[in-house]
Amino acid sequence: MSESTAGYTPRRTVAAIGLAALTLAAVWVGYRFSEGFHVAREIEASARDAAPHLTSLISVMERYQTLPPILSEDRGIIEAAEGAPPPTLNERLARYAESTGADAIYLMDENGWTIAASNWNSPQTFLGQNYGFRPYFKDALSGRSGEYFAIGATTGIPGYFVSHPVMTDDGRIVGAIAVKVDRRRLEADWEDLEEKVFVVNADGVIVLSGENTWRYHPIGALDSATRERIAARKQFGQEPLTPLGVDRDGAIVSIDQVRFVEHTANVGRLGWTLHFLSPYERVLERSLVVMGATGLVLALLLALFLFRRSERIRGLLISSQKERDTLNRLNQELAREVEERIQAEKRLQRTQKELRQSSKLAALGQLAASVSHELGQPLSAMKTYIAGAQLPGGSDADQSQHPEQHDTFLGTLDRLVDRMSETTRQLRFFARRGGEAFEDVDLTDVVAGALETMKPAIDTEGARLDCYGASQSVTVRGGRMRLE
Repeated sequence: MSESTAGYTPRRTVAAIGLAALTLAAVWVGYRFSEGFHVAREIEASARDAAPHLTSLISVMERYQTLPPILSEDRGIIEAAEGAPPPTLNERLARYAESTGADAIYLMDENGWTIAASNWNSPQTFLGQNYGFRPYFKDALSGRSGEYFAIGATTGIPGYFVSHPVMTDDGRIVGAIAVKVDRRRLEADWEDLEEKVFVVNADGVIVLSGENTWRYHPIGALDSATRERIAARKQFGQEPLTPLGVDRDGAIVSIDQVRFVEHTANVGRLGWTLHFLSPYERVLERSLVVMGATGLVLALLLALFLFRRSERIRGLLISSQKERDTLNRLNQELAREVEERIQAEKRLQRTQKELRQSSKLAALGQLAASVSHELGQPLSAMKTYIAGAQLPGGSDADQSQHPEQHDTFLGTLDRLVDRMSETTRQLRFFARRGGEAFEDVDLTDVVAGALETMKPAIDTEGARLDCYGASQSVTVRGGRMRLE
């Protein structure tokens, strides 16, 4: 495998994981972007859809705002508040309630006792009940209109209470006239909606809701002071006021693990806020469509990228295969060249061996002539010395008269014989590997031996050989015969 594909598998795995992670991240980003866009669009739609419900609620609340001030100017109601109620006041209040759609209309004296009521003939009549603890009564007794939402202390039916002070002609407050509106008039048709609509008061408690199970549950935890104040006013009767459990993520809220898109609007009375919840499934469906489209586009791009990448890798693999084939071919050629070089080296060694032997044979021919010359000179010298010794009276007379010369003569002959033996021994150099062993040789002895061998020839030729510095001892390492 070439360098272009080496380590391809790990890199491919890492690249695949990276591309998958990048694709998932892009799809997730696309989903979140789409979700934010569609949440904003859903909030705009919710604002339009919530507007009629908000208008209807405000309209109902304002409609009953004018009724208590009008009734407070009725002469029979004023006289009743002063202590002389007409015998037909209860019936008149009942007719007013029926014509206006109010749940109840009732008159309280300055101490909070009900002295006339439209439900005078009901088992749960307000007559004889004291509502001095209610904030709307205290507001009326203070000279201003009051409004309040609470669960009825007598009937247990929640409602919206509106009050106004009852004054004498001289401006003295002698009582309060109040109107109760059933909360069902305020909620209208919220139960039939696909969306969820509820109203939260200033304390965060749901007072109106199209979902019955959500009513009278705070959307957040209440502190102890708020709970004590609510209990003192008996606003919600015996309701435990347990938090509904609302989880918020921006405009997305979850209630009972169901997600909604929330739009809020200020009611403008009592610190109330209307909450309009549209199903999150709308946003989810649209976001999933966008996410699917994004995923499809990215999948197509990824498929195109992977196809192009696979084509490139395929090209690299083909190139790698060609390179491998070329490398194998080169390796085979190199192996053949190496084998040829090995064979050539062996042939060279054999040729060198044969050449050395041939050189020895060639040198042997030269040596033969040289040996003839080398042996001829000692033989000629020996003949000369022997001829001199055979002269009449030469040998015995010289030996008796000059014994030292006779010894010299014999020594010379002995050295000549050694010289001839050494010369013939050198011939064996050509018959075996190796040569004459090297040793320490004094050049003075080499020169003396050469002169001794050549002396007869020199004398015969009548030549004179002058040798200077032969007495100096110079030691070298080599073959003595070859040096001579």
